[in-house]
Amino acid sequence: MNNIMGKQNKTKIRSWALVGMSLIMSGVLAIAPASARESQFTQDGTGPLYWSTYEYQYTHDSPMDEQEWKKNIDWIAKDYKASGYNMVTADGWIEQAQETNENGYILNHNDNWTHDWTYWANYIQKKGLDMGMYYNPLWVTRSAASDPSKKVVGTNYLVKDIASSKDTFNKDLYWLDVAKPGAEEYLKGYIQYFKNMGVTFLRIDFLSWYETGRDKDSYKGIDHGTENYKLALKWMHEAAGNDMELSLVMPHLKNHAASELPYGDMVRINEDLAHGGWQNLSGQRQNWINGWSQWANPFMGFTGFSDIAGRGSNMILDGDFIRMNKFSNDDERRSIINLFTMAGSPIAITDQYSTISTYGSFYKNANMLDLHNQGFVGKPYYRNGNPFNTDPNARDSEKWLGQLPDGSWVVSLFNRDDSSQVRSVDYKTDLGLNGSASTKDLWTNANLGSIASLNPNLNAHASKIVQISPVGSSIRYQSEVATWLNGTHFNNDHKGYSGFGFVDGLGNVGAKIVYAVEAPSTGSYPISYRYGNSVGTTSTMKVKVVDENGTSVQPAKTVSFPNLANWDTWSNKSDQISLKKGVNLITIERTAADSGAINLDYIELDKTASGTASLIQNAGFESNNLNGWSEWHPDGQSAAFGVDTNDNHSGMNKLYFHNNNAFKQSVHQKLSGLTNGSYTVSAWVKERVYGGNPLTVRMELADYGGSALYANINPSDVYTKISRSVNVSNGQLDIGFYLDSPGNTSLQIDDVSIVKN
Repeated sequence: MNNIMGKQNKTKIRSWALVGMSLIMSGVLAIAPASARESQFTQDGTGPLYWSTYEYQYTHDSPMDEQEWKKNIDWIAKDYKASGYNMVTADGWIEQAQETNENGYILNHNDNWTHDWTYWANYIQKKGLDMGMYYNPLWVTRSAASDPSKKVVGTNYLVKDIASSKDTFNKDLYWLDVAKPGAEEYLKGYIQYFKNMGVTFLRIDFLSWYETGRDKDSYKGIDHGTENYKLALKWMHEAAGNDMELSLVMPHLKNHAASELPYGDMVRINEDLAHGGWQNLSGQRQNWINGWSQWANPFMGFTGFSDIAGRGSNMILDGDFIRMNKFSNDDERRSIINLFTMAGSPIAITDQYSTISTYGSFYKNANMLDLHNQGFVGKPYYRNGNPFNTDPNARDSEKWLGQLPDGSWVVSLFNRDDSSQVRSVDYKTDLGLNGSASTKDLWTNANLGSIASLNPNLNAHASKIVQISPVGSSIRYQSEVATWLNGTHFNNDHKGYSGFGFVDGLGNVGAKIVYAVEAPSTGSYPISYRYGNSVGTTSTMKVKVVDENGTSVQPAKTVSFPNLANWDTWSNKSDQISLKKGVNLITIERTAADSGAINLDYIELDKTASGTASLIQNAGFESNNLNGWSEWHPDGQSAAFGVDTNDNHSGMNKLYFHNNNAFKQSVHQKLSGLTNGSYTVSAWVKERVYGGNPLTVRMELADYGGSALYANINPSDVYTKISRSVNVSNGQLDIGFYLDSPGNTSLQIDDVSIVKN
């Protein structure tokens, strides 16, 4: 809403809003989840890059005239189109748009304009841009409501008969009564009217006024009720289809946006931009209220609704427009771009050619635009699984994290304080990485080296954003920064997880989680699911894969997750998954045909292994025990092995053999159901000799249809990869590790793998 209190004491119509979902606490439903709208826009994950008339209209308290409209269109086409800003849109102040066609649909932004919408749509398209539209199809203009010649498109109903609810705040607009015959045709016809012009983006404002008649605590509109409100959204959704992006603006977002989530692509999560600057971005009201706008500033709004954001049919969060010229310094300018990019928000310029000054470059940083164009959506750091509105300490609005499809991390640290502060991220504790990783500053392209933590001292209102690239072909995708849908929920109430938490709620029918992953080539890849399951029996989930366009890559298949000792016990389920070259969306869903429930810590892919299947259970000993393996030692000798977290190659755990006395020790795992053919078996090992040299240290391959094969392990102070090829002819293989030592020898084993050649 464009609140111009103090300027003629009159509110002018204007746009944007946000959405939410439900929370699951340890498998218990807190709020009934709503299925999200699935469209190409929600699947892309991020909002558009575009320009809006808002600043001019806010500062002039009037519509933009055609001359300024044209100058700004030309400016965007010349200076910003090459950077990806491919759309322009008008905003509010539409009361003077009273000229309508025979169906009561407005012809232009303002009656004083010489040219109609069709003219400007053609002009904008010739500039290589798209025209977005600001309007609410629930509005009926005063002129149409009083004209008995206006008929609802495709019917004999009169427009005046469906416009019985007059806006008590604005004499020029009526509200559509969805209970009246012809209302559905009118609303859907309005959307089609815009689509016929080539409009693919519709910003639908003042939705709170329609649902309850209220804006915060003030009565402004007509109380049509939640059921009529949802019916109107449903019609909009049906009319928009997959061709038009629906931006829901100024909704109450009751029950964490349960009404909006199934029907919209994007929602506003804060109050209007207005004067802009740091006060708008960070300083406005910090507490939650139960109604529009639940949080006042983008930092809190993005944080509060981050659980329903993400790529793969979830809501796009909109922080409203950006007036770059209103910030006090460049630190603040970088911070707003960093925050909006981390949250997946549209980047909506409302500076004009006459006000942008020298600040245009902040909209054009190539690395930030690349994140946006990849569909990147991050999340704030979650300290626990509590709802943010009741526990403001549950999430950290100044620490944002997320993963790109290639598995690299993007982390942004913010200082909302008015004095310099240190902000930190630890790569192992927060990201689940083992050791140091290559780190790059995304604003300067400076290589920060291979580091294990980031601890910048930030100026007041400053921020830092980096990309962190782990080493190795086995890439782990953490569930706590994936997309959560229909009841999946962050938690950290069971120990032993990797990163800063895991996802629960996968016992509720319809609950699912989506990961965006990139494959170097089309084929079948080894995948490992690190899961918890203590329901008392094996649980099942459906796993499917689509590409960026929503085309099926792998139809839904059932994956089973064996029961474990308790919810603090984690295990790895190995399987294979089909991926297409490029970006894939992997969805794990608890359907009605499935049983049980799981917690999900991460998925891990070996991207060098296209066309292969890794069937080893607990290949990295991440269950913190020998699940899947059989242990042997001679009679009369104590077992000389263990699984711990010290000096592991990757992940959280590794297996070790050790004894100060002479000992023999082995572990084995027998695989069955293999396709006959050639395989390479490998492992990362480290042998340390403190006493006499051991007689035998090796990996053993047997029971495959031929004589036993061995890969000897040599002493080393660092992890070394060993491997051996084997030709399976009977559909099975026994993989083992054996040590025969006179004492004071240790052998560490991690990341066992089998790859079909």
